[in-house]
Parts: sequence; C-alpha cells; structure tokens
Amino acid sequence: MGFHPSSDIAHFSNSTRAFGVIAGDGELPFLLVEDVQLQAPERHIVFVPVTKASAELAPQNLPAGVSIFPCGVGQIRKITQIFHQYQVTEIAIIGKVHKSILLKPLHLDSIALQILARTRNRGDQAILSGVMAHFEAEGIGIVPQSRYLVDSIPKAGLLAKRKPTTAEWKDIKYGLEIARSIADLDIGQTVVVKDEIILSVEATEGTDQTIRRAGDLASKGMTVVKTAATHHDFRIDTPTIGSHTLEAMRAAEASVLAVEAERVLLIRPQELAQLANQYRISIVIVEPQKVVDS
Repeated sequence: MGFHPSSDIAHFSNSTRAFGVIAGDGELPFLLVEDVQLQAPERHIVFVPVTKASAELAPQNLPAGVSIFPCGVGQIRKITQIFHQYQVTEIAIIGKVHKSILLKPLHLDSIALQILARTRNRGDQAILSGVMAHFEAEGIGIVPQSRYLVDSIPKAGLLAKRKPTTAEWKDIKYGLEIARSIADLDIGQTVVVKDEIILSVEATEGTDQTIRRAGDLASKGMTVVKTAATHHDFRIDTPTIGSHTLEAMRAAEASVLAVEAERVLLIRPQELAQLANQYRISIVIVEPQKVVDS
C-alpha cells in the first residue's frame, strides 16, 4: 500500500487521535487492532508491519480503513515520519521480531544504529527501551499492550482440566525461580524443567524452540515455565503463549505449562484451554510468590 498522506488523512479530523501499531510476527497485532476498534472506533489506525510475515498477512487480516505501511524493522526514521504525517500520538509495539536483524547492519538506518550504540547491551529490553525513548522524544507515547488485550491476560487458576502432580508442582516452583532470574538478566523468559533439573533455557530462539530442545534431552513429563522480569516494562515484548506453543509441547511430550498471572498474554485463552484438554496438558496460571512460599 502506498503512502498518500493528502488523500488518506483527509477522512479523519485533527481532533481524532490516530493510533499506531508497530507489528512483528504472530496473531497478537491483529487482535490488538480488533480491540482498539471495539474500544475506540473513532480512532484511525496506522499499521506498520516490520516483518515479512506480518506485511503479507496485513491486507487480508485488517479491516478496511486501516492504513498499512510495511517497513523494515530498522527503518526507524521512515516509521517516525509516517506516524508524524498521520498525527499519531500513541503507538503499541507488539509481535515477535527476531534479533537476527542486529547481525545485518545494512538493514538499519542511522537512527537505529544510534539507538544500538547507546544501549548498554543487545538484550530485548535494552534495545526496545532505546526505541521507546526515541518515539517518546518525538512526542509519540507507547501504551502497554494490556490496555486493550484484556481478555488475553489471565488471573491465577487452572485453565485446563488436568491438574499438575505433586512432582510437577515442585518443578513449577523451581522453574519460576530460574525463569525470573534469566528474565531479570534479559536473556529469555522461559525454562523447561523435569525432576527439578533445568533442561533448556530460552535465549534468542524463542519459546517453541526451547521446548523442542528440551524434548531432545528428556522423556515425557516436562514442565514449561514462562514469566516476566521483575521490573518488566509491559509496553514492550509482553511474554506471550499461543497454540503453537501447545503444539510444540505435545510434540515434546511436555505435560505442564505454567505462566505468571496477569503478566503473560495468552492468545485466545478459551481455545488454548480446549487444545490443552485435548492434549492432556495442564495450564496453570500462578502467582509466583504464593508458589514460592508454599
């Protein structure tokens, strides 16, 4: 879709604040657009897919009236110009973006390179904090994904029928401690545990590959634990679980998925519950402090 500001902007008034979405891979960016339109139907949405997959899916998965501008994830200057042209005052940054882009400096513009040069390390939180600081300096606020995806934020309890065994509860407790530690180090958010032994730790490869690696090391009965860092900024990179994670667990014969209550997003939680029941997987939404103290 081309960038035609004079014609595209004319249909909404200056009094209506436009809302921007920087979209990585996955279903969440599209669910967020649905929720924004339900809660604020008057807001014009400017959707900027920054991965090949999200750019390909956008035209058929977004309603009419949403302006779509595919950009490279490292084209910060172009993205900023689009948002200014459309008078965007708030944005959400949502969806998976692989850090392999950092190994391809030719794909980064001068602003992106400056952001990287100023970050203390190349962890997700450090990089995205630099990106947020740039947009905020440009007068563009970043909203937490949870403002709109309320139905995807589970409270404590069991989401599926199967209950963890006593041994699995021990793995959940241990896994939460380790997962929080690696999240605080900005390494990853997921660990896989069996018999209180850590089988795999998430890094850049993502949750599903972490589960697959664990499946190569152990037999069935593993526990997957996902959490957020102690001081996680929920405007960016909110930990997320979707059906593909349950598929990876089924293939690896993992039996329990434990996620932190109100700090991890579940994509279509009722559908996840049905799938978990089909695969006989426990989904446990936990309050870490209560588990650790038990």
